[in-house]
Amino acid sequence: SGGSTSNQTCASRGRGSSETTWKVTSDVAAAEEWLSKRLKRLTKEEKMVTVEIAMGGRRINVRKAGGGVAHLHFDEVCGTPLGAGDYTAIASVFHTIGLSGVPRMTIERVDLMRRFITFIDVMYEHKVKVLAAAAEVPAKLFDRGSGRCKSQSDEAFAWDRAASRLSEMSTVEYVEAPWRPKSGAWLLEQAKVTEVIPEGVLRALWQRYDADHNGVLDESELEELLGDLNEMRRGHRNVPQEQLNGAWEMLTNRGQSGL
Repeated sequence: SGGSTSNQTCASRGRGSSETTWKVTSDVAAAEEWLSKRLKRLTKEEKMVTVEIAMGGRRINVRKAGGGVAHLHFDEVCGTPLGAGDYTAIASVFHTIGLSGVPRMTIERVDLMRRFITFIDVMYEHKVKVLAAAAEVPAKLFDRGSGRCKSQSDEAFAWDRAASRLSEMSTVEYVEAPWRPKSGAWLLEQAKVTEVIPEGVLRALWQRYDADHNGVLDESELEELLGDLNEMRRGHRNVPQEQLNGAWEMLTNRGQSGL
């Protein structure tokens, strides 16, 4: 049961994986400390800030983000009316998600489980790495209850599939697989919230294009951004050298090695 496991880490160690992606603990402070330390290493000590992800004319607030990594709470992800489109926007900005406070779920709050399954499916599709602090191992997170009606069986089947997917997401093969975000042109399209892109949205876009997460856009990263802009505005990704040079000079004023 959830109460009997006080402090446990687990991962699928197929083919030599030693990457721990899931911590089972009832100690909230210990969970946050474990997750924060892991995420801090992944951000290369970069300070985590608040960013906003534009989606369909509105904005999703991410309170802790840095270096392509986001630290989210289960309630932010599944306790609010977010859907697959919102999760896709998140997966297109962050290559790694740290998720805290994952509870055991019951048939009485099946809405939470369904959102969590959708979240898992979208992260899996985009090969986003997920680190989680939870009340139980994935296979035991959904309390099936004592009923045997068809709806409960369907929900249990859906969860078993999700738990299997979470297990795969802990393997070395998945952890080492390249991130597969949607194109930046799609992300830029979502940024059309207002005529002037808000600072929080700009921070999120910066994280999308700063591929090596060193806080600087180099020439290849700027070319990727310009290619996405061209795709969105003109239907092609070609970036002429004069466009790249012009953007570089305009943004740096002195043509420095990074923005």
